[in-house]
Amino acid sequence: MKRKKKSLTLQTSTALLAALLAVSLSACGTGSKSDTNVGQEISNGANTEVSDQTQTESAETDTDTTQPEDNTEDAENSAENSDTNVTNGLLGPDTQASSKVTVIFQKTLDETKADNGTVIHTNSVQMPVVSIEGAEDIAKKINEDIAAYYGTFSCQDTVSMAKEDYAASLGEDGWDFIISYSTDISAKVTRMDDAVISFEITFSDYTGGAHGNYGTVGRNYNVKTGDLIAFDELAEDDAAFHATVLDYMINLAETPAYKSKLFGPPSKNDMDSVLFTPESWIFTKSGISFLADPYVLGPFSSGTIYFRLPYEKAYDLGLKEDYCYNGNFVDERYYIDTYDPQTGEQVVDGEPDCYFDLDGDGTEEGLALYGQVVDPATGESRYAFYIDGKDYGDVINDELQTINTNGYMESTYALYHADGPDGGVPAIAVLFTEFGEGEDANGDPVRYPRSYLFGYTKEKGLYYLYSEDGFVTLPNQS
Repeated sequence: MKRKKKSLTLQTSTALLAALLAVSLSACGTGSKSDTNVGQEISNGANTEVSDQTQTESAETDTDTTQPEDNTEDAENSAENSDTNVTNGLLGPDTQASSKVTVIFQKTLDETKADNGTVIHTNSVQMPVVSIEGAEDIAKKINEDIAAYYGTFSCQDTVSMAKEDYAASLGEDGWDFIISYSTDISAKVTRMDDAVISFEITFSDYTGGAHGNYGTVGRNYNVKTGDLIAFDELAEDDAAFHATVLDYMINLAETPAYKSKLFGPPSKNDMDSVLFTPESWIFTKSGISFLADPYVLGPFSSGTIYFRLPYEKAYDLGLKEDYCYNGNFVDERYYIDTYDPQTGEQVVDGEPDCYFDLDGDGTEEGLALYGQVVDPATGESRYAFYIDGKDYGDVINDELQTINTNGYMESTYALYHADGPDGGVPAIAVLFTEFGEGEDANGDPVRYPRSYLFGYTKEKGLYYLYSEDGFVTLPNQS
């Protein structure tokens, strides 16, 4: 999917966001429900709509956002008419009354078909629509910016390629056109409270081959003004903040968990040019994440690489109070995934890559967490979770053994202040996605993300606390 410098003219009324989305898609098809021939081989198919939603809970407690599974029932493509409207009370320091904030994800799906009914291209767009009770002008400002930004994307090149390639596949020397080409824009909320709304937006396309391509951008909005937040606004001394954060990222790239994801040690100039563009960072529940797309600093297999600056470190470096996060402390980290260059086998030696006070005694434990690993001798998988040199993988296995064949462990875990009678205890949050029965609106298996919380003391070692729906690293997705 390519960005174009100019988009079609966009309306600005929040009530017309459905029309905005249809206009932004016009480069990809008419959206008509009739099968009208467009060329010798091609006709445009029907348009269907589904609606998602996201909410947050009070910023006075923890910040949670709920995004339900796609609803395949037809829904009106506007916030006012949606039957999935969810509200949330946010009370900020400058607010005399609670403001209700709602994010609804409007989704459209367009298909381009050949004369014989074969779907040769699909275009899926999921766009967030923000509502703020008592601050409708701010919500409108945010929505206008989001809609205009979405309008800068076009799938016309991919549609044209699909038409040409499908026509060629029908020729004498043609090939099987097995999988339709596709373009997709999706979004998720990464932080939402009385100060900030942040969206991680992913755009992708598939035009044949082993896999498609995708990129990820961030959009961060000031809830009090509706303005897009610029990185140089985050600290009083923006130059010093930029320089020290860059140094932190360079050091992060030298840790084992990141070395395995990168092509090699990136230069300071590369890190600066990739991670500090206006669209390459987002606020999360963990801190500030800087985004590096596949093939930029690492191979496709590494996916989007997130360089994370925890809030505690950001505060030390000068992050303004305006952007402080008041929820439970969360530090999201990658599992160690390094391999011996001679044997190609995964290195699991228990050597810590980070330190964290897990039992609250003022002394930091050394952590070497590998997630799920494969024993090269037997070919069997197991969990490897080393704390101060001792492997507690069997504790993880005891809790996950009933589901570990019906889902997958995420590539990250979290150091987390779990809820407890003392107001929060340090914990390790293992993130696991379990498959459910049936398929979602996109035809993918239904997924249920869960967080499994484990505490630690020197006397008991690692022990299971509880589990909860969603990932603690994100506003809850359900």
